[in-house]
Parts: sequence; C-alpha cells; structure tokens
Amino acid sequence: MSHGRSRLGLLAFAAGALVPATVSAQSSPVARVTGEVFDSLAMRPLAGATVQLVTTGQPARIRVATADSRGVFRFDSVAAGVYVAGFLHPLLDSLGLEGPLARLEITTADPLALTLATPSAPTLIAARCGPPQPGRPQGLFTGTVRAARGIPLASPARVRAQYTQTTVSERGLERRTPAQFGTTDADGLFSVCGVPPGRTISVRAFTATDSSGFVELTVPPDGLMRRNLLVGSATRARTDTTARGQSLSGPARLRGLVRNAAGKPVVGARVVVLGTAREGTTGSAGQVALAALPEGSYTLETRALGYQPLRSVVDLDGSREADAELTLSALPAAVDTMRVRADRMAVPLADFERRRKLGFGHFLDEKQITARAPNNVADVFRSTPGVVTMPGQFGRDRVLLRGTGMTGDCPPAVFLNGLLIPNEDGDLDAIVNARDVRAVEVYARTASVPLQFQTRNGCGSVDIWTGARSAPAQP
Repeated sequence: MSHGRSRLGLLAFAAGALVPATVSAQSSPVARVTGEVFDSLAMRPLAGATVQLVTTGQPARIRVATADSRGVFRFDSVAAGVYVAGFLHPLLDSLGLEGPLARLEITTADPLALTLATPSAPTLIAARCGPPQPGRPQGLFTGTVRAARGIPLASPARVRAQYTQTTVSERGLERRTPAQFGTTDADGLFSVCGVPPGRTISVRAFTATDSSGFVELTVPPDGLMRRNLLVGSATRARTDTTARGQSLSGPARLRGLVRNAAGKPVVGARVVVLGTAREGTTGSAGQVALAALPEGSYTLETRALGYQPLRSVVDLDGSREADAELTLSALPAAVDTMRVRADRMAVPLADFERRRKLGFGHFLDEKQITARAPNNVADVFRSTPGVVTMPGQFGRDRVLLRGTGMTGDCPPAVFLNGLLIPNEDGDLDAIVNARDVRAVEVYARTASVPLQFQTRNGCGSVDIWTGARSAPAQP
C-alpha cells in the first residue's frame, strides 16, 4: 500500500497551506512537545506509531518520533512556529484511513501536550456506511482480501456476510438469512455494511478463480468487525465419505496443538477443516497434523468428549505451514451429578425401550441405524417422520424438525447421552461422528417431549446416544 507515502505528502501540503504565526526573532523560544497516540477502536494506546511534525514555513522539513509501548512520544527543542502533526501506522493502512491532523502553535517555551487518535467505531461506521437506515443493522465488517502465496488479486474480490434473523409477525415466527455484500478496492480493502452488532455472521470471499471457505465471526457490540480474508485455489474430488460427495484439497498444511484450560494436552480431539472433508485426531501430546488442504481462510472446528466445541478461523497458505493453538473449555454440568458405570452399551436400553413403547416419538435402535449405513449424522435421520434434512453452509446437511405453517422448519434441541448440547443450526456432524451413534430418539412435537428432554426452544428435541457398536454377526 502507498498510504504512508501519501500521508507524508498530505502533511507537507497541509503545513504549506497554513500561514505561519509571527514570532519575535529576538526571543526564539524552544519548547518540548509530548503526547499520546490512542487507538479509539481497541480503546488502548497505539504502540509503534510514527508521529510526524511538519513546519509550516518549511514543509519539506519533517521531524519524526516513534510512540513507545504506552503510545507516548516526545519532541525536544521545538522552535517557535506553526506546525502540523499527524501519525502513520499499519492500522490506518488496513482500514484505508488517513489519521486526523492536528495544528499546534509554539510561541513560548512552555511544554505542550498533544493527543492523536484513530477515529472511533461509530465515526468509522458512519463514514463508510452513511447514516442509520430503518430496518438495517448498523454494523460494519471490514478488512483486506489477499491471495495465497503473495499472488496479487487478478480481479476485485467480493465478500458476502450472512446471518440468521428471527422475527415475529402476524404469520408467526419467521427465520430469514439476509446477506450483505462488499467489493474490494485497488488495495484489496472491503467494507460490508449492515451486519448485526453482537451477532455471529458467516462470511466468504471469492474472485472469479479463487475463494475462501465459510468463516464464522462474531461482530463486537460496538458494531465494528475487522478481519482480513485469504483466498486461494482448491482441487475438488469426488468421495463417498462426505455428505456433498466431494472434498477440497490443495498445497496447504496445518499443525495444531489442542490443550484444555489447565494447559494439558487433549488426547483424541477431532479437528476438522469445515467444508473440505479434511480432519484429524490429536495424539498423546495433543498434536494433530493435516496436509493437502485447500488455500484460503477456513473455519477450524475442534471437538472432544467432555469439552465445549470450539470454532476458530485459520488462514491456509501453500507457502508456509499454518499453526493453530486451540484451547478447549470443559462442558458445564447440565444435569445433577450421577453415577456412571462403565459398560460396552452406552444406551440406557430400559429407559429407551420404555419411552419407545409410549409411542410419543420416533425411535431408531442400533440395528436400524446400522442398516442405513450412514456416512454422516444427517443420513441417520433421513426419511425419519417429522425430520427435514437441508444443505448446510459447510458442505454438510443440517437436521431440522418439520414445523407448522406458523413456525416453519427449525433446529431441534439436541441432547447427547442425556446432556443438552448447544446447537443453533442443526449441524449435528459438528456434535458427534456418525459411526458413534447407537440410538436416536426424535420428538418432533413439543407436546410429546419427555420431561427430561424439554426446553424452551419451541421446536422439539433430538436425543442421540453413543457408544461402540456391536460387531456384525459372523456368517
């Protein structure tokens, strides 16, 4: 980018445009100028900023100071006169901003204090998106799109941001997925207006030839989301082991380390690059290595029994191996403390059969699930009464319950071995592997849900029981 050079020229131009104040040549006072550079977006000092002080009488004469770790800078022995001050920093370049200019006049030897700052989030959003519009969220997603391996973008990139919106109208509860778009400028900078503050958005960048994966980001409460995106190439291949019948591959590599909150390695964690059909399992040291990955920004999902699922963003570039340090948080207790007895059969058969005899839900046991030969969890539920499977955003099918005319299809409450698991989109492959599913209970109508599986989601429940399946009978 050329913002630094253009910024220096702007300072000189502004300084030359000012009329110097008349100062007595006999006194010729000198003063000390100190100050702070502040990042109003992150609400902290902006360390490393290059502060420039330009004399109006001699625009080509520029004094330079660097802000320290506290954002503090200092100029000693500044002669009397009129000056223009400004600063340079990569943050300004990444946002496509020109920092504000400050005018100061020195007429005495008294020290002067000066504060320089980036625009605040509301100021930046208003500058990029204009005044608030009724019915449109007042948020901004901005950043830079670049190509893998440092290859220049052959054409402008488009960026799409999508989110789920639930509204209540005369027709009842309605769910929509609005999408907002932005296009990069010559420097790769993009702005997508109309994203909802405090909500999760799914974003993707693409050009005529390259793209990123789908990336999940949470917009901060102030409405300003900043994140660069990487686009790259991918090779598509047919496979019988994925829901969409294809996988993505490329020259990128990833090495991950999965730990718990105490810093200890998590063994057996499943690490998946969503939308690529590429995954691995951590070993005894909590490490996992994935190769032949497509290039671009992708969502990395990490899951392990007893821990909350973790989704993070990873930039995959064929020119270097990507590193990911992943920390899993333990699942909070959702039921009263219970005694657990080790057994090959994880499904509590007596309770399972008792509920099946009541006839209020739909039940699939191990034999029925094995007969379906599921490649993914959605295959377990396919053709089950009251269940709808729909394509998801990451190349995997979503499991929804068929709603009424007022509510529409909606994601169920999900219980895994009796514990309520957070899941907002019906992507059950993100919770459990299909080969581990031994039994399933489906309660498509809220009135039929047993007491221990009731929630307030208004969409029924799905109960998944896991464990090692029985070995097939030998002929």
